[in-house]
This record gives sequence, C-alpha cells and structure tokens, in this order.
Amino acid sequence: MTTVGVIGLGKMGLPIARNLLDRGFTVVGYRRTATDELDLAGGRIMSSPADVASASDVLLSILPDTKALEDVVLSASGTLMGLRPGTVHIEMSTLDVEQKSRIRDRVVQAGGDLLDCPISGTPAMVGPRAATTFASGDPASIQRVRPVLDAISGPWVIAGDFGAGAKLKYIAQLLVAVHTAATAEAMLLAQRSGLDLDLVQRTLNGSIASSTIWERRGPLMQTRQWTPAPGPIATLHLILEQIDAHAADISLTLPVFGAAKTLFDQALAHGWGDLDIAAVYDQLDGQVPDAAEASGGQESNTTGTPS
Repeated sequence: MTTVGVIGLGKMGLPIARNLLDRGFTVVGYRRTATDELDLAGGRIMSSPADVASASDVLLSILPDTKALEDVVLSASGTLMGLRPGTVHIEMSTLDVEQKSRIRDRVVQAGGDLLDCPISGTPAMVGPRAATTFASGDPASIQRVRPVLDAISGPWVIAGDFGAGAKLKYIAQLLVAVHTAATAEAMLLAQRSGLDLDLVQRTLNGSIASSTIWERRGPLMQTRQWTPAPGPIATLHLILEQIDAHAADISLTLPVFGAAKTLFDQALAHGWGDLDIAAVYDQLDGQVPDAAEASGGQESNTTGTPS
C-alpha cells in the first residue's frame, strides 16, 4: 500500500489527505501548528517534514508561499533530510515558477523529483473531488503518481513541462478576476437601474451572457454576503500578483485584467482580504463591507483558489 506524506494540513491539505485515506492510501503528515485532525481521520502526524519523507513513497505539499516550501524542503529538518531515492514530490501550491524550479533542482540532485501541480478550486470543492489539478513536470514522474492524482481530484490534466501547471492556473485565475469584476459591474448597473435583482439573476443564469462566477457570486452580491468567504480576496490577490509579473516577463499588456486587478488591489488595501471576492461589488459601489473592520487586512492562510 502506497504511503503518501501530506505537508500543509490546512483548509486544502486536510481534505486532500482525507480523500487519499478514503481511497485506501496510508497517509502521514506534518503541519507547523499542532493538530490532531489527521489522526482523527485515520492518518498519522509526524514531527517534521524529514520524518514525513522518510516514511513516504510519495510526497505532497500545499503551502502558502515560497518561503514555506523552502523551509519544508531545504531546512535542517526538511524533506531532503529523509528523502527516499526516487520519491516524487507533488507540489500543489501556486508559486513563482522560477523559484519552485530552483527547489525542484535540489530535489532532483537528492535523487527525487518535484512536480508543479497547482490545484484550482475552493476548499469546499476538494472533499467531493470537484477541484481540478494541473499537473506539470517529468512525464514519467506524473505517470508514477497517477493513482495519487486520481484520488486527490476527479478532474486533472497533464499541462506540460514543469511550470505549465502554474501558467494554466494563471489563465484560470485571470478569468476568475475578470468575470468577478464584470459580474459586480453588471449587478451594480442592474441595481442602480431599479431592476429586480433576483429577476436579473434568474433571467441571465444559463444564458450566453452567464458565467459560473455570475451564477455563484451574483446571489452573494445581491445580499452583500461576504463571509464566510468561499474564495477570499487575499488568496486570489496573491495569484494576481504572479500573473502581473508573468505578463511583464513576456512583454504582454493585459488591459482588461489590469482593470480587474486594480479593483482587487484597492479592496486589499482597504483591509478586505478575508472577505469573498464578490465584495468587489462594494468597491465599485463605494460602500464599506460590514465585515471589513473584522478582517483587519489580514491575508487568508488558505491556499485554495477562488472559483
């Protein structure tokens, strides 16, 4: 039976671990803050990433930033200290490709491999395996961990060479940002025009003018329900910054994306980071969200992707 080591047992990592357990894998894990949730689910918590690596046939991590990944892999108690020869590390965070590639080089030098496999979807989508994984890297390594990827999420794709997974995620998140801004504009126009918002919502659902964002976020905008947040602004904003940098690297101007990103920049600056992405409706409307003060401008620690 394959043992999978899951590092980063947060809002995304824990349901991923549960999916693996439900499908017959042995799961060991590590989280910087103490938790017994994995043990209660049938897995086993280890004391360090090195201990996870020494007990695992396959590694998996989903972390908030590159610094966390560096600590997990390269520190004195990192996975390289316990890495079994030939171990494939499925890295599911959405991080800068060049930085992740440098970490991959160290893993390869140590006799393993690291794949770039961002997952797209909210934490609520992971449990029912409705999130999508974009796998990229060495084809042979991807094939070796195919059963693990099958267990994590129902739909998953091989995006291409290492880093293609992150770039495909950028495309998805560009559309999420643009569709959210467009939905907010349309809903605000309807409201200021004196239309019945529920009628507008129902009329456009399923039409050529609709989108998944319209159908999921439109009702939240009608009621100004920003918490609990299916997809926090701060989580999306981290990826929008990466998209912006990537577009600059390839000398590409994205005017529609730029306009949408400005809305999210302003929302984050106003301290709305913990609110759902639908709250940009208030950004356009000039209102202050009821929960803005409670958010305190803190970035969410979830690595899930708004959708």
